[in-house]
Amino acid sequence: MKVGDVGIGGKNPIRVQSMITSNTRDTDASIQQISDLEKAGSEIVRLTVPSQADADNLPNIRKRMKELGLKVPLVADIHFTPQVALKCVEWVEKVRINPGNFADKKKFEIIEYTDKDYNEELERIEEVFTPLVLRAKELGVAMRIGTNHGSLSDRIMNRFGDTPLGMVESALEFIRIAEKNSYRDIVVSMKASNPQVMIQAYRMLVARFYDLGMDYPLHLGVTEAGDGKDGRIKSAIGIGSLLEDGLGDTIRVSLTEDAIHEIPVAKELVQKYNDLYFHSLTAKENPMIRESIYTEFRDPYQYARFYSKEIAVGETKIGDTNPVRIESCFPFFGEGTSEEVLHLIQRGNKSGRVPELIHFNIDSELDLLTLGTMVRRGSFPLPVSFALSEDLMYQYETFAEDLYRFQKWVISPSLFLKESEESWDDLLQFVTRYAKDKRSVEWTFPSSNIEHVSIVLKECKKRKIENILFSTSDGDLLTIRKLAFLLRESDYPIVLNVSGKNKDQLMYDASIQAGGSLLDGIGDVLRLSFGDGEAEECLHLNFDILQATRLRLTKTEYISCPSCGRTMFDLQTTTAKIKEKTGHLKGVKIAVMGCIVNGPGEMADADFGYVGAGIGKVHLYKGKEIVKKGVSETEAPDLLIELIRENGMWNDPE
Repeated sequence: MKVGDVGIGGKNPIRVQSMITSNTRDTDASIQQISDLEKAGSEIVRLTVPSQADADNLPNIRKRMKELGLKVPLVADIHFTPQVALKCVEWVEKVRINPGNFADKKKFEIIEYTDKDYNEELERIEEVFTPLVLRAKELGVAMRIGTNHGSLSDRIMNRFGDTPLGMVESALEFIRIAEKNSYRDIVVSMKASNPQVMIQAYRMLVARFYDLGMDYPLHLGVTEAGDGKDGRIKSAIGIGSLLEDGLGDTIRVSLTEDAIHEIPVAKELVQKYNDLYFHSLTAKENPMIRESIYTEFRDPYQYARFYSKEIAVGETKIGDTNPVRIESCFPFFGEGTSEEVLHLIQRGNKSGRVPELIHFNIDSELDLLTLGTMVRRGSFPLPVSFALSEDLMYQYETFAEDLYRFQKWVISPSLFLKESEESWDDLLQFVTRYAKDKRSVEWTFPSSNIEHVSIVLKECKKRKIENILFSTSDGDLLTIRKLAFLLRESDYPIVLNVSGKNKDQLMYDASIQAGGSLLDGIGDVLRLSFGDGEAEECLHLNFDILQATRLRLTKTEYISCPSCGRTMFDLQTTTAKIKEKTGHLKGVKIAVMGCIVNGPGEMADADFGYVGAGIGKVHLYKGKEIVKKGVSETEAPDLLIELIRENGMWNDPE
């Protein structure tokens, strides 16, 4: 399909888009943001059109764009106002409608719908929606049917609940009306602030498309992702995981920042997949078609943890019902290393972010001997994991006495499987003796040799080696899934091991590979590292990924929208102010929303909500219930703190 001159889906690359935050009635501000986004590389730009007055200004914006030579296609974002959509379709290349509120006013009512009642509602929607479909078809204007988890209609909520299935059915109702009128220039989205809900909804949508013979392009995004590192991690987990699934034709990263900052993040996320696609056009073999050694063994539509039996690494228990453990990597530089480890633990005690295992990569004999002596003396308060360089690995028997002092040994069996059968057998005999008395072996496999897992499993079973874990040394999300598939009947814990060249690359790679795996229920230990990067940065990234996947909450969880022309206050400043006042509340979930479109719904699992209600006015929520209406914007942050205190969830910062 085409949005203006920009192709989406089919043989087109994955497109990057964003949304201006200015008032659409302000021509100068809108033009400036459109221009900035086009220069930054946004291939499509969306703007909100909440009223007739906003729609009436679209001709002025188009005129100025023509004068300035701006060619980026525009998308009109519509909520609640079908008549405004009919005005907008004359002036834009695409219209986005929200099936949850296009023809419905959400009242959060509990209604028992009979089939007759439900069909009558659909007939009413068809009557309202069809004129827009016919006009868009006549003009060649595209449409996004954009379902939001936070704004499902009462009709959908009562029949399907607040679920991925409800999101899918909400979109399908409108797609069927469009198809009835032979209109198919449609792209579909399933956005949510929780990456897990978002991923499940898109997967379910595609499954329904297969069943129904539909093949519409997908627009990907995690809505209300927030700002800074947290917003980038959430977006990478949700969008990147689906791109790894082979899903997605255009993306938008929604950050509570100036829109121009969304574009570099979006480009980073799609680059790998666009590069693969362009290479496939000239390659003899298509790299987009990757061989798989597994069939689907998980339920992709709901979360369930991939079971592993409990093992002990020192005093740290891994697997079974234990939380995902954090293993921090440290560069080893002799006796001073223990002081760095102790300082990190002491700082972590204040934030609740403490490593549970520590890991060293050892590449010299002297370092190995020194580390072994330090472990014997009790220099480290946590179990120590180590990996030897390839040269040292072949001398493991020489260092036997020192190796027995460590609690976990990370070995690449591929080094020995490619050698003689005798060397492989010798290693297994040594490992059999080593993996006792709370000592563990982690077998790690490069993606190119993942099939070796089966060989190792067979030998470990034959030799009754129980205290073992498995990981990949350079795998993407597909390789981690292959590993889980091969271990599906063995119950051994899985270590999610991701390394990067620098901290930014690690943040994106780990969010997609480790974050995506965790949302699939895969992973018992998380170990991240970059170059000689600081252990503290990696430690916080570990916990930030667990926070984004909602598996371990160790700081305040914020759900905040990216702002747009509907927002009646400075969302960035307000969000920063609320974070400053509440950032010490571990595990408390706070939503900061610019307006009511998605506010009450997206913060369904938030403890407290701060939602724009008009110029200078805010509603405060406890869960889904409004508890303070229309309070002054200047008083709202302090009243929010008072509300948190009244509900027993406040503690003073240390």
